[in-house]
Amino acid sequence: MARRGEITGRKPRATAGRAKRSKIPDAASPIIEPDSNAIEPAVHGESSSSGCAKAMPIRGPPVPPAVFTIASFCSAHFLSESMFHKMRETGIGPREMRVGSRVFITFEAAANWRAEREAATAAAVEAAE
Repeated sequence: MARRGEITGRKPRATAGRAKRSKIPDAASPIIEPDSNAIEPAVHGESSSSGCAKAMPIRGPPVPPAVFTIASFCSAHFLSESMFHKMRETGIGPREMRVGSRVFITFEAAANWRAEREAATAAAVEAAE
């Protein structure tokens, strides 16, 4: 009983009954007659037949958002969200801004938080020596 190759995991055998694929004939071949209605593909860099090429808009660097969400703050600072909440409960988290029911952290607050964490780390190192 023949089984499919997907089931057995083996490649199917090539049989003599399969026809070989024929090559696509060359366009210059005398067998193919040129079609007057055929559309030729445009070569990259050529202008279109209408004569007016669409200009690409000039783009500058991407503008960063003005605030972080808790998830984006944690991602940007390589923190887990549970660590963020622990730090907030102990009072060493960044200042937050609430808009409706959403919580945001401004870039300025994040920069101040990083400076405070660096100063606290430097003080801890000084005290340990």
